[in-house]
Amino acid sequence: MIDSNSFFLIVLIIFGAAYVYQIGLYTVGWFLLKKHNPSSQSLTTTVSIIVPSRNEENNILNLLSDLIKQNYSPSLFEIIVADDNSDDNTFLIVEYFISQHPEWKIKLIKVTEDHPNSAFKKKAISHAILASSGDLIITTDADCRVGANWLKTIIDFYESEKPRMIVGPVSFHNETSFFEKMQTVEFLSLIAITAGAIRMGKPIMCNGANLAYERSAFDEAGGFGNDLFSSGDDVFLLLKMKKKFGSRAVGFLKNLDGMVFTEAKKNLREFFHQRTRWASKNKGYDIKILLVSFTVYMMNLLIVGGLIWSAFNLKLINTMIISYILILMIELPILIGIGIFVRRSRMLMYSLPLIVLYPVYIIFTGAMGIVAGYQWKGRKVKK
Repeated sequence: MIDSNSFFLIVLIIFGAAYVYQIGLYTVGWFLLKKHNPSSQSLTTTVSIIVPSRNEENNILNLLSDLIKQNYSPSLFEIIVADDNSDDNTFLIVEYFISQHPEWKIKLIKVTEDHPNSAFKKKAISHAILASSGDLIITTDADCRVGANWLKTIIDFYESEKPRMIVGPVSFHNETSFFEKMQTVEFLSLIAITAGAIRMGKPIMCNGANLAYERSAFDEAGGFGNDLFSSGDDVFLLLKMKKKFGSRAVGFLKNLDGMVFTEAKKNLREFFHQRTRWASKNKGYDIKILLVSFTVYMMNLLIVGGLIWSAFNLKLINTMIISYILILMIELPILIGIGIFVRRSRMLMYSLPLIVLYPVYIIFTGAMGIVAGYQWKGRKVKK
């Protein structure tokens, strides 16, 4: 008869081995992934940059200013702002910006809620794609910033490697508080895992703030799908692309010039609403990604549960200490790798408190993503 301690240890070993395998695989993928070095070739791809926007009156001008400073022929790209029923001055601000820059190809479309649909952002992007003329669609968010070589770097990678979809790096910037800096470390680890998984032929996630795909591939894959989810324009399309064209049709752009920058959440309330929204997409994933998510969730649940249990069962203390050390050892290499890549190695000092707090937050947001709703851009989204 197996006692409770032995049963717990068996379960911990099973999920621990699976977790170590997953993180180890993505770490190997990150270090195998070669940095893209731009060529000197003449670039010719026509591009539609799509910016879904809702209530972004404080941010949209910064992004539009960045986009018209791109080192890429203005005749080869257009900007489409899809205003997602904003109730602030976003639409008027973009309209005025267009009037002041008539030499640029900028379109502004208004997406209304005449036909209720929970797929807010996907609906806005889909409308913009219908109005687009470029061969390559690139999406970013209205609260992001990009460098002058951002577009050129993406196109160079596309013309060199010919992927059907390109996942680009995203990072937080302008952090001031301890909380924001911890978010940066965690977010960078997700980007590195994203890149490593793609390199190993097992893409599991991406970020719509820096995503590119062929217009023809979007049509062939059948668009976004999963309209029951308010977000997921990125990962659900990734899954459809992988299913339609194979995992090797997805490439990760490992180049700092291709980086998009955004800001971390300022407080816990905003942070948990964002992460609950991310976790809610788990319900729409395929079985392989669900297994990855389940393994991560269970490993963190076992860690927290084991620590609580060891307070009443001293025999488990050594086991939980060893488990924490193993997690630290398996997660540090990929954190170091991404820290060096983005030239922010000093941020790694925040990885230790992050590793302590991470299991609790994963358990909470994972559960909330299944049973609770959240707020997003002024909208209340039910579970």
